Amino acid sequence: MREVSESAMWVGQDMFRGLVQDFVKRSLSAIGVEAAPESHLVGFRSEDESICIASKSSALTSEHFADVETEAHRRFEVVNEPNILITDAGQHDRYLAGALESCRLETIKKIFSDSDDARHFFVGYSGLVGDYRVYPILSVLKSRWASYPELQREQSNSRVVTRSSLQAALVQYVLDQVQEKLSRRLPPEGSPLEFDERMREDTIRHAAQDFVGRIVFVHGDWNGSDFFTAMNAVAAQPYEGRTGVGTIILAKQDHPHVDIEIKFSESVSLDNTRSFRKVLEMTGRDLHLLSDGVHAFGLGRKSPAYSPADESAYLAKVVGRGAWELSHEDLPLLRVENGHTKLPRARLSEEKFIDAVDRVFGSDGDAKALWKLSLAAAEQLHGTMLVIHSDAASEADRLSPPALAIEPGHLAPDALYSLTAIDGAVLVSPDGRCHAVGVILDGTAVSGSGDGARGARFNSAVRYQRAAAAGSCVIVIISEDGMIDLLPNLKRQVKRSDVELVVTALETASRGVVDFDAAQISNERLYPLEFYLNADQCTRVNTSRERIEDAREALDGTFRRFGWDEVSVDPEMNDSYFFDD
Repeated sequence: MREVSESAMWVGQDMFRGLVQDFVKRSLSAIGVEAAPESHLVGFRSEDESICIASKSSALTSEHFADVETEAHRRFEVVNEPNILITDAGQHDRYLAGALESCRLETIKKIFSDSDDARHFFVGYSGLVGDYRVYPILSVLKSRWASYPELQREQSNSRVVTRSSLQAALVQYVLDQVQEKLSRRLPPEGSPLEFDERMREDTIRHAAQDFVGRIVFVHGDWNGSDFFTAMNAVAAQPYEGRTGVGTIILAKQDHPHVDIEIKFSESVSLDNTRSFRKVLEMTGRDLHLLSDGVHAFGLGRKSPAYSPADESAYLAKVVGRGAWELSHEDLPLLRVENGHTKLPRARLSEEKFIDAVDRVFGSDGDAKALWKLSLAAAEQLHGTMLVIHSDAASEADRLSPPALAIEPGHLAPDALYSLTAIDGAVLVSPDGRCHAVGVILDGTAVSGSGDGARGARFNSAVRYQRAAAAGSCVIVIISEDGMIDLLPNLKRQVKRSDVELVVTALETASRGVVDFDAAQISNERLYPLEFYLNADQCTRVNTSRERIEDAREALDGTFRRFGWDEVSVDPEMNDSYFFDD
């Protein structure tokens, strides 16, 4: 990889690009997306028509961008933008300038896309830095990006265009923030700008609001920009002292394929949280509250004639206290929990479950039978736990009472569903036989374990699993809000040689004249492998990172140390996490 930078637009431009890349990587990771983002900059100076490209991985040169202005004007004429007339002269000029700028963005995007078929590119509007008009570009790996939920098409209404996904809305909002920072820069000799934790939280929140707001504008009421806020409020509002759940079909009031079963004489405003919560209680398995994003106007359902390809009717679902989700058909689009937005977690996969059972119990585990029991337990609406223990018989005796011990036997899924209706966990042995129901788990709290944002069920399972002997217990946790967790949450298996290769690459990049690009690439590859490091590798990584920071600090007074966290051997690590080389 080489740095393409035929001239410098300002001192510290590559530091700025690195900060942007790190910020978008952390922001995407915070919502559950890992797509190896990269940041690029392209600057145009009208004074002498010079062009500057700053990128760690692109092989593009200034010649590739020489005809951007000509191609942008050609696109501008083809889409017939000049023939649109706005009566206010100033507004008309601003509109045309904006339309032409959009054509520049499309042209730059095509140049990057043609140069690298493995990555998907997003181009932001330009900011002025000195004499340069600078365009920020972000790219992600197509193969990874495609693995996350995404609508099939973008649709528009009065020039408002929907985003294809939460992650796409986030990337676009980051680009908008970068454009603003570029335009508000100090002179070129100024210091790099920071992208902090608070900005990341604000970015995710604004991106989520924008994503949902555009859907409401196009497919509901154009005045429904507060739907996201209304859903947060109603999810946090209990109904008669208890956590409520319910579903809303989000669509236009005259949608041809939404059947109104009950029409309200007077619609309910969604900003009236108490009234919204009350009518939401009327919903059931196949009866949903109907809303255009501003008002709830009845109860009903989508008709069989609705085509999923239309992507014009969405389902919002309150799944627990402070938690709600937005989806289209079976495509989960976002999940909000107590104000924090991320992609909905995938339902526990059979592959992950069977891998855990095989690695914990080996040949003693009947993974297929246990998977069927887990699916049955997952249907319990109020939440439950399935505890698989290597010595279930002894545990049934030890935990009784209050656990109800039963004659060990295999249960049909419908029988298990009935048994999970009472409080407490179901205790089964690795061969799938049930030994007790209504089990209350014990265990000692361990500092640093558990999750303060989760409920008592999850944290009691964490304590019990940690207290159990190694290789003796697997727990499936079904929460009231529909989340499914598996303990232990085993990391994937890797090859020892693959870990050693990445450590060696970081060492090589840090020696002599430090290769900062190679070091950054090695660090990005190393972060997900830190769990697998042994004591010697931890020492070598820490030494290499310190050398890199020392070299960075010595480059120039405007550069600063990025800082890094010292790695150490993870106490959970053992040989079971390695494949044979």
